[in-house]
Amino acid sequence: MLENSIWFKYNGDTSIRATLAAFYKCETSLISNNEVELYNVLKKNMTKRELKLYVLQVAGFDDAAIAKEMGIEDEKVIEKLKHTSNRKMRQDKIRQAVKNLDTDDNDHDEMGE
Repeated sequence: MLENSIWFKYNGDTSIRATLAAFYKCETSLISNNEVELYNVLKKNMTKRELKLYVLQVAGFDDAAIAKEMGIEDEKVIEKLKHTSNRKMRQDKIRQAVKNLDTDDNDHDEMGE
């Protein structure tokens, strides 16, 4: 299902799980193994531009290539997007979401929802 995503377009050979584990400096076993759900968590918590910037950074693009790919001419805009993207990725909300994806289904069953 990720074949049509921007992740697959730029990082087809790199897993989201491994990338997030490296970003959060934890074992991959602590991150959900469902790539689609991980991508959806990122999509839900970041704007399109922030997500695209993060994906391009993971793919190894430099600032000039990112600016060209995203059609942004102002360097300050790129710096601001990098700052907000990294800030959002460091938030507990995203970190906990990617680590707890596997247990979410069990929580709903126990609560009777």
